[in-house]
Amino acid sequence: MKIGLLKCDFVTPEFRGIDGGIPEMFTHLLSQTGLDTELHIYRVWEGELPNATDECDAWLTSGSRTSVFEDEDWIQTFQQFIVALHADKRKTVGICFGHQMIAQALGGEVRRCERGWGIGVKEIAITAPEPWMQPPLTGVRMLFTHQDQVEVLPPDARLIGGTDDCPHAMFALGNHMLAMQPHPEYSRRYLRAIIESREAIIEPLTFQTGLASLEQPPHREEPAAWLRHFLLG
Repeated sequence: MKIGLLKCDFVTPEFRGIDGGIPEMFTHLLSQTGLDTELHIYRVWEGELPNATDECDAWLTSGSRTSVFEDEDWIQTFQQFIVALHADKRKTVGICFGHQMIAQALGGEVRRCERGWGIGVKEIAITAPEPWMQPPLTGVRMLFTHQDQVEVLPPDARLIGGTDDCPHAMFALGNHMLAMQPHPEYSRRYLRAIIESREAIIEPLTFQTGLASLEQPPHREEPAAWLRHFLLG
């Protein structure tokens, strides 16, 4: 399966020794799915986009330090590509920034969260399981780091699950779009380094609670299995 990675950010040099760059993280995630995949990288944040929605069999879109509502040319063109992927019903998985972009591009709303940063291991309560969510879970622990989040879902979106602080953490559109706020491609070690680097800009209690939450192991095998079933379904 040829998968296009719509890369919307980069890993800074001081963190590359942990898990490599974004492509390496997604390569590792895809290896956990057991799928035979060929990953093609598009540097979206540098203005590089595919020529057509069928250039790959499926699409993954990464997180970003940029907000989807910022006035950047690359964000506007990326939003148009998401609209095209939806219109053509191409299999697409949006993660963090990608999750927010799917919501914004298709008629939802993304805003800076009034509660501040969402960081650490959080459990998403699954309120409406999808057929591809095998093995089934009533709650899935995943890794979060974000300031912005989806506040209003796009029309026709199906809410899958959320947390107390992030009620729209996972949603789907049709059988072709899956959007999730957490990072299944991150490791706890990498997220810890990211959180520690932001100590000066994170509220102290949130910072301490977020770091402490990393003692809990997130689910890894289950989200990878879900991704496999979603992409093949």
